Amino acid sequence: MRADEVPGRKRNSKKKPHLFIVFLLLTHLVICLLFLAKNVSHSNTSERLVSSDSVHYVEIARDFAAGDFSMQYVKERPHRQPLYPALLAIALKLGNGNRFMLGAVNIVVAELSILAVYVFTLALLKNRIAAGLSALALAANPFIDREVTARLLTEPLHLLLTICAIFAFLRYVQRQNCLWLFICAGLVGLDYLTRPNGLIMAGAAVGTMAVSDLWMYCAAPAKPLSFFRWSIRIAGIYLVAVLIFLAVSAPSWVPRWTYFGNPFHHGYLENYMWVDSYKEGHVGESYASYTWRDYFAHHHLRNVISRLIHGFRNVYFRIPIMMERAPLLFLFSIGGVWIALRIASREYRFLCLFLFLQMLPLVWTNLSNPTARVPYGSMLPFELFLAALFLAWASEQPRIRAWFIERFAPASPGGPSRTPR
Repeated sequence: MRADEVPGRKRNSKKKPHLFIVFLLLTHLVICLLFLAKNVSHSNTSERLVSSDSVHYVEIARDFAAGDFSMQYVKERPHRQPLYPALLAIALKLGNGNRFMLGAVNIVVAELSILAVYVFTLALLKNRIAAGLSALALAANPFIDREVTARLLTEPLHLLLTICAIFAFLRYVQRQNCLWLFICAGLVGLDYLTRPNGLIMAGAAVGTMAVSDLWMYCAAPAKPLSFFRWSIRIAGIYLVAVLIFLAVSAPSWVPRWTYFGNPFHHGYLENYMWVDSYKEGHVGESYASYTWRDYFAHHHLRNVISRLIHGFRNVYFRIPIMMERAPLLFLFSIGGVWIALRIASREYRFLCLFLFLQMLPLVWTNLSNPTARVPYGSMLPFELFLAALFLAWASEQPRIRAWFIERFAPASPGGPSRTPR
């Protein structure tokens, strides 16, 4: 199937007012503001807003708001990143420390995420039903609602940047325009400035796009360049992408190089790769206590296989079902994987590979760091695009359309039946 034959791209060509997304954004905004106002007005929920991990981001934001950009926090908390505190610093300055203003940062970011899902899926699939339902799935997601109004954490910002990076990724694989590669490199650089596993996402994204380029070259019937000349050319393009990533993420790796001599030093987080429990891994702040040698000194192939099975089961099934409560988005995204592998154009197949690669470290560390927040926050953006693909395909099926018309758009008296658009 060609790139211009993805299900849903032939319909809805007429421009119409985007009333649904406007109504959805306004409704979500009002509800979130009301919940945030309620949370900051009660002492226990107000303290929870800035408790635990959140207090670290607020402390870093206070330094930024005071004009201190020395990144001294890296010495004690190298597992924290600066972009989210920088946004909180703006709210601190504007609101003079008001917690409602701090929480409003998450709400603004969440609104942008909902809008981005709608705009990007509409651009990719040309299907308003798929775009609208995907945006609704995000707006109604209980995980996002909790993260937006109850805590000051990086999940909303990570979600927005990942959504944008996925769109750039799909456009690059679809069009082979290096501009989209460079945009994706910049976006994953921003995501790395948001949280450390953005580094993993960057490697997965760039690696998958490189694989797609190699696949396209090998599949092309006529090759204008020899493999050697093509390799030199593509290596130069990806070198530019890596330099863009490094330039964007410089506020993260430069202080780490200065203080630790390692640009990608993230303290104790590495422990989770090589231990079997959260208690073992959550020791120290600035330096890791375990390495791969410690793990393989006491584990065998059977332990590795068991750990991977445990991680795949939890990360890909138990956690999304638990976090969504009514896991319709999860089920639709599974349908999207099926469509991607069986029917859709190549960009969605490579999206599945991108998802698989960037989730591998989270699968591996699920045993030692069994939190649901981090893996689900990383999977959710991919679910949205894959679910939209399935919904676009489903809305084009005559039997499904007939069933929908029969139940939700019955014929009016004296007139023809209404056709959903």
